[in-house]
Amino acid sequence: PMDSALEAGYRPANIANTAVQWESQTQWNLGLDLGFFQDRLNLTVDVYKKVSEDMLMSMQLPSYMGTQGNGSSALAAPKGNFGSIENKGLEITLDVHPFTGDFQWDSNLQVSFNRNTLKALSGTTAASIVGYGQWSDVVCVSEIGKPLYNFYGYVVEGVYESLEDIENSPKTAKHPSNGVYNRANTVWVGDLKYKDINEDGVIDTQDRTDIGSPLPLFTFGWNNTFRYKGFDLNIFLNGSYGNKVLNYSLMNGPSGGLASMRSAWVNQNNDAIKDRAQLVPIDPDKVYEDGSMWYNDITNVKVANSGTKTPRPTLNDPNDNDRLSTRYIEDGSYLRIKNLTLGYTFPKRWMNKINFDNIRVYCNIQNLYTFTKYSGYDPEVGASTQDSSGYAYGVDNGRYPSPTTYSFGVSLTF
Repeated sequence: PMDSALEAGYRPANIANTAVQWESQTQWNLGLDLGFFQDRLNLTVDVYKKVSEDMLMSMQLPSYMGTQGNGSSALAAPKGNFGSIENKGLEITLDVHPFTGDFQWDSNLQVSFNRNTLKALSGTTAASIVGYGQWSDVVCVSEIGKPLYNFYGYVVEGVYESLEDIENSPKTAKHPSNGVYNRANTVWVGDLKYKDINEDGVIDTQDRTDIGSPLPLFTFGWNNTFRYKGFDLNIFLNGSYGNKVLNYSLMNGPSGGLASMRSAWVNQNNDAIKDRAQLVPIDPDKVYEDGSMWYNDITNVKVANSGTKTPRPTLNDPNDNDRLSTRYIEDGSYLRIKNLTLGYTFPKRWMNKINFDNIRVYCNIQNLYTFTKYSGYDPEVGASTQDSSGYAYGVDNGRYPSPTTYSFGVSLTF
């Protein structure tokens, strides 16, 4: 059902498929458990391989079926048994007790490696599985023989630094056929220069490629507990390494994102403003008899900050600098102080005087700090909240970050 200020109406929420059946899985595991020094050092290793057949997946339908884009307006595509996916990996757990006397230290480290591959797509004409961003823009493509959810877009090589640079580079869609350049309608100095993947001399959709995986090389968690004379300290760290994040909030929006450099009405972040291609005249003393300015003369324009990969500000964005590219793909690796707890348990001799069995006071901090190179709020993104099909991963559309929480408490036992 749909309700609005004007009318009430109904539309189907999804398309049915009565031919679906159960998935099937085949898995084998090989484990090794070792204990040393009276179990003060324990090692567990698990190797696994799991193949899932007849995966229950959303059908890949053409856009005119109404199943693409944002979940608030798109129909849910029918489910079908189409995919074969292989997951294989290695999990290592190291449990150590280095000190067991008055000072105690218990440490547990877990590291997980996983690789998945889309093995096949049966019963469908689709050659890949696509995941969408905010609306109908493709952000992830899962191709047969490759891992799931790879980001899909253009590779940025830099910016056009002069007219000569433009003329000696592959031609874009907005390259003027008559050789007359206009900074509002054609490619211009300071626009992004994309890599010609298929080397045909033209920049078009055929030059989109894998530009990073949102899946980490490994994830880890490290838990440590220290005890000494009634004091206890617990520190839990977790993180991932090798995964990429699409900082979608930098590019997305009707007028562009926080780094699109193509709107006078959308705030831009400091890095985009600082790193933008800054245009300066080649000959500042050149005189124009018709009263025009140097910035309208492409033969007299160059980029001052050579090497930047942030384009010039332009309202019309004729070169489509805001398209999905490596410009918005960032390193999502992180190390987080997930939990920190400090407590003190009062001595038993004190408890006997006040008829308590136990009193413990403690303070706790969750998500104390995250070490990361990611420029967004939180590198721990996970599955997309915008793509209803579930085929987009690692897409940060401005989701609320994990909050830092401080708490204090007293535990009483009578």
